[in-house]
Amino acid sequence: MKPAHSGRREVILYFTFGIGTMVLAFLTYLAVFGVAEHWLHISMADKTAPAYTVTYTVAQLLQWLVALLSAFYTNRKWVFTEADHGKGTLWHQLWLFSGSRVFTFFLDLAATYGLIHLLALWLTPDNAPVLLGVKLDAELWAKVVVSALVIAANYYVSKLLVFKKKT
Repeated sequence: MKPAHSGRREVILYFTFGIGTMVLAFLTYLAVFGVAEHWLHISMADKTAPAYTVTYTVAQLLQWLVALLSAFYTNRKWVFTEADHGKGTLWHQLWLFSGSRVFTFFLDLAATYGLIHLLALWLTPDNAPVLLGVKLDAELWAKVVVSALVIAANYYVSKLLVFKKKT
């Protein structure tokens, strides 16, 4: 039986590397825009221009891919250390991890959309509180709540399905 602090360590590492992954993904996103503007001389000022749409799409896709690979690597190497790392497990785990992240992406999309509309019944733009200049409207609350659920879902799917303990 493993000590209780081992589970806390795993959660702390999961969130620590998750923050690092988020920063790396965001820097990737910004780098794509930097390359487009400064090296390819594409103006990003007009958000309706086709060049902006293409750049945004490429930035989103690369950001997601970098986050996926970073999270997979750090989770496999440092977070879920008791997972099976036997021969042939790498590609199987990467496949499961990628599939689960695609699933939680669509879960995030649908749940956020639904919760925005549900919360908008009670929290309108006119009565939404403001904190530090930020309007705490239905969209913000929905994003925060659903993001927490998605993080928890990603953790448990990774722990119980992708990086199962050695048998």
